[in-house]
Amino acid sequence: MLEKNRIFEILRDQNYWFKDVSHEDYVDRAHYMGKMKELLHSRSITIVTGPRRAGKTVLLKQVISRMMSEGVDREQILYLNLEDYRLYSHHSLKLLSAVLETYKENINPKKNIYFFIDEIQNIEGFEHFLRTEYDRDGKEKIKFIITGSNSKLLSKELGTLLTGRTSTVTVYPFSFGEYLQYHDVKLDMSSYFTLEQRKNEMKQLFNKYVAFGSIPEFLDETKPYDRLNEYLENIIFKDIVVRFNIRNTRLVKELAIFLATNTAKTYSINQLSKTFKCSVNTIQEYLFNLEQAYLFFYLKQYSYSYKEQVTTQSKAYCIDTGLASATGFQFSKNNGRLIENSVFIELKRRGHDIYYHKSAKTGVECDFLVKEGMHVTNAIQVTESLVNQDTRKREINGLLNAAQQYGLEDGLILTDNEHDDLMQGGINIQVRPIWFWMLCM
Repeated sequence: MLEKNRIFEILRDQNYWFKDVSHEDYVDRAHYMGKMKELLHSRSITIVTGPRRAGKTVLLKQVISRMMSEGVDREQILYLNLEDYRLYSHHSLKLLSAVLETYKENINPKKNIYFFIDEIQNIEGFEHFLRTEYDRDGKEKIKFIITGSNSKLLSKELGTLLTGRTSTVTVYPFSFGEYLQYHDVKLDMSSYFTLEQRKNEMKQLFNKYVAFGSIPEFLDETKPYDRLNEYLENIIFKDIVVRFNIRNTRLVKELAIFLATNTAKTYSINQLSKTFKCSVNTIQEYLFNLEQAYLFFYLKQYSYSYKEQVTTQSKAYCIDTGLASATGFQFSKNNGRLIENSVFIELKRRGHDIYYHKSAKTGVECDFLVKEGMHVTNAIQVTESLVNQDTRKREINGLLNAAQQYGLEDGLILTDNEHDDLMQGGINIQVRPIWFWMLCM
């Protein structure tokens, strides 16, 4: 166990009690900053989760900087990064207690505390420490803000132990708007017509956004696909093989590559079981592991029957289109599915509850249904272009079928660069460029 003087030395390095901080050069992730500011005033434990390298640590530092600029005493802020190599061999509940004690003894013995803990999943049983300190009846109150790069922070076990004590913010790779901000692209957002004048530029930037993804750490790489492949290996080892004690590392990676290659396509558990010559239970387990590591999400077909939802085929979407491109076996025809993947992630980023639609009678499909409460509120199709008449008919028919089945008056078709308004079958259909939808709608 580290001695307290050594702990304090590490805390001095990590914190801003005796040095200035400025993170104005970072992308302003206003969507998350707004949520974080609101949650800072609540008593609940704030969980910041999401995939590795999505920007959680930078977000915490931006929050700390904002707090200090708004008058919060810097001595009330305690930041602990458990990825610090000096702490690797000391990860334990005792370390968390010793850090808090050392901080109180040297910096803040009496005032309320904002305790930021980065990558807390490195501490086995951390939830017991959080609950004990949260429930402690002391004069000073501790507001916990914790991060982690796997879904263990959202697990049933954690939820049971901390029931009613947590609020969650999920951080994704950059949105298209954040991607433009990172590249210092300034836009006049007052109307579509001002943006339309730069549509060729927007289309080129969006194509690059889809091809190489938007994980912040890899945006300036000269060989991004090499780094993205390393990223996949790292997550599979750290967040799946080690965490879940997986023996067949090869099968996990092959399944990930298969899903990346077939993003936005339907699959069944039985089909995967036959393809990989393993049990249904093994496939289900590994799919769960990949989701827990924030590598893939699974989209279910919408049905009023829960049994039908869980038994029909699902679609898999990758957390990042660049990762899907780098790790999957890609062909030119895959570009449409990668674009669809980018729309799926944007819908997730916006917090929507989403499904896909397939008609039981005709088999026509609609890519996305947005559900709010008990009702479907929006239907969205994604396609590269409506110029081809067969494609146009397929996309419109699928949208109309969904809109009519769920009582919608409007529908949306997202394309590479087309803008139109249609009236078909009594349904108002907006046709918009995907890049425009991502920025403005």
